Amino acid sequence: MNDDPETAVLKKVFKGKLDDLDIMIYKMLREDGRISDSRIAERLGVSVTTVRRHRLKLQREGILQVIGLLLLRAADVAYADVLVKFSKDATPEEIRKFVNEAVENPRIYEVTEYIGNGYDLMLRFFESNLESLKYHIDRFLRSKTIVEKYEVFTAIGSPKAWYKSLKLKF
Repeated sequence: MNDDPETAVLKKVFKGKLDDLDIMIYKMLREDGRISDSRIAERLGVSVTTVRRHRLKLQREGILQVIGLLLLRAADVAYADVLVKFSKDATPEEIRKFVNEAVENPRIYEVTEYIGNGYDLMLRFFESNLESLKYHIDRFLRSKTIVEKYEVFTAIGSPKAWYKSLKLKF
């Protein structure tokens, strides 16, 4: 199969959890999430049953999820990464509640937990313009007593995400 630099990295990082066929299926789905098992099988020279078996196994294990993504910069909307530090008095239950509220917030596109570096969480907010973006970030975070501090980093683009180069408008 293909041993390009990306495939080599995926093999090393996933340490045997993904074989060459799994990686090729993933890469094709990443490029076109609507590609059929039969088209993948045709392109890889294997049976449809083999492709389906590999894809379903990866999905069952939670390693692969085929989703649609909004490319925020391409849609010309404002977005920012907000790093959040919880108070040292925050209980695990309060943190869980906060994370659940963030996950349910329709203006938060991504929630990522961190270890160390002074922050506990990253929230990616998006809005139609910078003024609305600032308003909704402050509205969500200022009333939360478990938030010790937060820092806003307004994004201007994402040249690469999900192993894919993205088209930027300049």
